[in-house]
Amino acid sequence: MKSKFLFKWFLIYTLIGYFIIHPVFMGIGHFMHQGNLYTLHSLYDFVLNSFSFKMMPWGIIIALACGIIGYLYQNLRLNEDLLQNAKMDLERKVEIRTTKLSKANQELTREIFQRKKAEAGLINKARLSTLGAEIGSALVQREGLESLLQLCTESIVKNLDAAFARIWTLNEKENQLELMASAGMYTHKNGNHCSIPVGKFKIGRIALEKKPHLTNKVIGDSQISDQEWAKREEMIAFAGHPLVVSDRLVGVLAMFSKKALREADLKALASISDEIALGIERKKAEDKIHFLAYYDDLTGLPNRSFFKKLLERKIEDAERYRQTCSIVIIDLNDFSRINDTFGHSIGDEFLKTVCSRLLNTLRSSDNVARMFEGRIARMGGDEFIVLLQGLDSFLDASRVAHRILNGLSRVYEMGGHELFITASIGIASFPDDGKNADDLIKNADTALNYAKKSGKNNFQFYSKPMNDASLELLAMETSLRQAIKNKEFLLYYQPKIDLTTRKIIGMEALVRWKTKKGELISPANFIPLAEENGLIVPIDKFVMQTGCLQNKIWQRACKEKIGVAINVSGAQFGQENFVKEVLTILKNTDLDPQYLELEITETTIMTNPKRAVQNLNELKDVGIKISLDDFGTGYSSLSYLQRLPIDSLKIDISFIRNVANDPNDAAIVKTIITMAQNLNLRVIAEGVEDEYQFEFLRKHKCDAIQGYLFSPPVPAEEFFDLLTRGNNSN
Repeated sequence: MKSKFLFKWFLIYTLIGYFIIHPVFMGIGHFMHQGNLYTLHSLYDFVLNSFSFKMMPWGIIIALACGIIGYLYQNLRLNEDLLQNAKMDLERKVEIRTTKLSKANQELTREIFQRKKAEAGLINKARLSTLGAEIGSALVQREGLESLLQLCTESIVKNLDAAFARIWTLNEKENQLELMASAGMYTHKNGNHCSIPVGKFKIGRIALEKKPHLTNKVIGDSQISDQEWAKREEMIAFAGHPLVVSDRLVGVLAMFSKKALREADLKALASISDEIALGIERKKAEDKIHFLAYYDDLTGLPNRSFFKKLLERKIEDAERYRQTCSIVIIDLNDFSRINDTFGHSIGDEFLKTVCSRLLNTLRSSDNVARMFEGRIARMGGDEFIVLLQGLDSFLDASRVAHRILNGLSRVYEMGGHELFITASIGIASFPDDGKNADDLIKNADTALNYAKKSGKNNFQFYSKPMNDASLELLAMETSLRQAIKNKEFLLYYQPKIDLTTRKIIGMEALVRWKTKKGELISPANFIPLAEENGLIVPIDKFVMQTGCLQNKIWQRACKEKIGVAINVSGAQFGQENFVKEVLTILKNTDLDPQYLELEITETTIMTNPKRAVQNLNELKDVGIKISLDDFGTGYSSLSYLQRLPIDSLKIDISFIRNVANDPNDAAIVKTIITMAQNLNLRVIAEGVEDEYQFEFLRKHKCDAIQGYLFSPPVPAEEFFDLLTRGNNSN
């Protein structure tokens, strides 16, 4: 097809070349050769001549040249047309293909979007399903309400991608919401929102209205008060649901999110809010049932069932660790009379007051509180029971019983009436009085009945040996009270000896109890009892007043002027008017303050260090000397020692006793002496009984000693003889 087309154009261009181009070229050549135009006749002849046989080769050459040129030209044009057509065809095909690919891509994009949407929906459904399952699982666990709700908030944060979530429960008595759980970016449960009155703030309004508040536009929401915080933290969504059961508010659930909440999220929140509300209600009901089963509704104390289980566990522990424990049963004497006279409402209030006083009595002493640790129950009616552990001896139980009797037998003001009651107490101990809870309780009851038969307002041990010792202790307390009243105390004096001169440079006043029968009782036998029941204060006052007066008498009788050291108990030092009392005694006895030295233990000072420093500074300002007694056995720090306005340290006898045999004690004594010297304090060692101890202390430059090596505590007459003779012998 293409060849025929080109051949046709070859012939046309050949003919044009032969019949047109050839004559023209010939004429142009002739003109250029002759220089003039022919006439028409001669031009005609020239044309005819051009086609003559002679000129025919030139005509053929020109014709062929034109044919070839025409052929090439048409071939070029044909190729251009074909190329243009091919290009247009290619562009059309590309356009069609591109359109198809675009449609395919759009379909693929649409399919991917749909798949992602479906996948996101499945993931969201799975998360919401997990949320519901975790909430349901949390609410059936046997933990406390606070722990359960914490699990719920953590699940909400995890599965709803919340910034944080919180749950408040309603305190119906106070009509306020109390924060029970918080998870996410805020986990603390204190601050402004830990307790919210119903109706206040957004959470309180949700509670008051019992309607949820949901928004995906936190910033700009007028009900979100802290807009600055919302902008700073980039909060977007908030959801708050009242937790309601049968139209009764039990709490509020709230969450913030940095992402918008979907419809499915909001539905899930509404659903779990109902679950959580029911869970709170159920848990509170369980707690109430448990409380009623194991606690006394009136006083809030554990009941008999709870105490019995506790006692069984403690007996097992005591048996395993070879320890003892005791139970103390307390019965209020003639309580029915109060009920019969004033009615049960006053009787109930009276029992609650007794319970409070009983707890305060047991907690007011560190030693008793250590044994007690809050283990008390109401056995029913007017009967209470206490469990004691860690007793060093049966006397510990006696002291607890004494405190209880003294604490309860005081006036009660109830309903405008002054009421008075006493108690009877029975005590039984493991393992001597029973190997199990039932036996111990039964035997303590037996002892209680015996206490009632013995005149009430006393305590009895179940076993006879303990009971006899308890009676002896009770008799001693009675005698001690009488001794204070009858002034049956006297002072002994032990000299303090200078290690260099072996001369008396001071004395310590030590109390003794001389009964009407002439029996002399050591302070070790009555001071602990006096400290336990509060009788130590009048004894301390007697010692200080008598010691100061005696020292003034001796100063007037001889040239020697030495100081008298008086021990100060914690009870006396802790009195508000302690400093005033000391100054009054000095004034009444006319003793110069520089001759009074107060010995105070580390434990007494460290009970209230700030107040102790204040008291000691006031005493020091008037010239009274201060000595830190039993140094090394307490727990004062070096920093506090530097702050205390003291003049001397007394090394405890427990370290002096073993300096010859125990390298540790010897090292401690040397360290104390060196430390005191560095602080410019005098050092006195007590309990020096032999020459080795004396030489050891002198070698290490202790300042003074006291002990049996030179003299035991002696009556005033004997001490005066020692002082006047300048006794420095053994």
